[in-house]
Amino acid sequence: MTLQAANDLGIFAVIAEAGRDAKLGAPEIASKLSSKNPDADVMVDRILKLLATHSVVDCTLDDQDGGSGGQHRLYSLNSVSRYFVKNEDGVSLAPMMSLIQDKVFLDSW
Repeated sequence: MTLQAANDLGIFAVIAEAGRDAKLGAPEIASKLSSKNPDADVMVDRILKLLATHSVVDCTLDDQDGGSGGQHRLYSLNSVSRYFVKNEDGVSLAPMMSLIQDKVFLDSW
């Protein structure tokens, strides 16, 4: 469900639009989403942190303030998460994932 939420929010698309090797922090990603929630960056960070633990996205730590103790996470797409972003032919696995997670589809089982 977290993967579906990340896809529905457009998190993968935001990272992909920043460039192939882009590394973005949760506040940067949240600022590009259509959310008015002031805690959106915290929620995006939680989603991406969970996906990073399962190697769906890559996560690196970056020192804030030149090494004065603060660190923040930077997220980037990897080979798994790129499957959920449209490629040069306009194809991705996102619609298939949405179908599999759909309530009507799940209730049929």
